[in-house]
Amino acid sequence: MNPRPRRHSGRPRAAFTLVELLFVIALIAIMASLVISAFSNASADSREVLVRQQQAVVQEAINSWIARRSAPPRSLAAAKTEYNAATTGLGRLALVQDYLDTSTYTHLVANTSDPDEVRSDAMAKTSQHLAITAWADGSYPKVNLVTSP
Repeated sequence: MNPRPRRHSGRPRAAFTLVELLFVIALIAIMASLVISAFSNASADSREVLVRQQQAVVQEAINSWIARRSAPPRSLAAAKTEYNAATTGLGRLALVQDYLDTSTYTHLVANTSDPDEVRSDAMAKTSQHLAITAWADGSYPKVNLVTSP
């Protein structure tokens, strides 16, 4: 009882099987999801870097403003009084606007809806804002990056 021998035509196979096609499609889908994930992580990371840079720029503007306002014949106490007279973050930002690039200042003001929570477009996308603190005794004014609830 010999099984019947299979007949082969003399030509090579010309098509892929369904299993081979499904395997290739699944492999391409996995690779595409890895690439998309890498790109979305990169954009989130770049937003975070931009937000930190904006925080540093505002802090440097405040530092420059204080250095200029406390230089003789003025005093540090006078600079502190003037700074604390601006009671909101937006008011304090207005004090230092001459030490910021015009487009930076305009962008921050345009994206800020709450005067105590200074925002940029990147901060809005990361649910963060800048809190520009009052100048308390024994400390120095700080620009804090806060995650919004």
